[in-house]
Amino acid sequence: MTKTKKFRTRVELAKYLGVDPTIFYQWTENYRNFGLDKMLEISNGGKRREVITPAIHKILEEKLNDSENPFLGYKDAQLWFIEEHGIELNYHTLRSYMKREFNSKLKMPRKSHYRKDEQAIEAFKKTS
Repeated sequence: MTKTKKFRTRVELAKYLGVDPTIFYQWTENYRNFGLDKMLEISNGGKRREVITPAIHKILEEKLNDSENPFLGYKDAQLWFIEEHGIELNYHTLRSYMKREFNSKLKMPRKSHYRKDEQAIEAFKKTS
């Protein structure tokens, strides 16, 4: 299409093809430098290394099923791993793994106000 002179600039051609001009520029540079073989090569970055091993999975499962001493939140889970096992896991990795594998929803209740009157709450509930 560039040789037909239908488009004056690469930006016009990129818009016609529906691609971002910077990506189109990268494609043309890669084609010039490495040829068609490189353009047809599929590279997806390789196999992703698993961060959470089966041993860590088992530890997480046991801890999540422990009703005596539960996690208070995902940050608490991250800190617990560092303290107890010396394993430092990324917060987002741990959170997404726990949600995906265990359908966890670690939520903490809001703190109660320090001047909250328990008797007033009971009286309110009785009159409602």
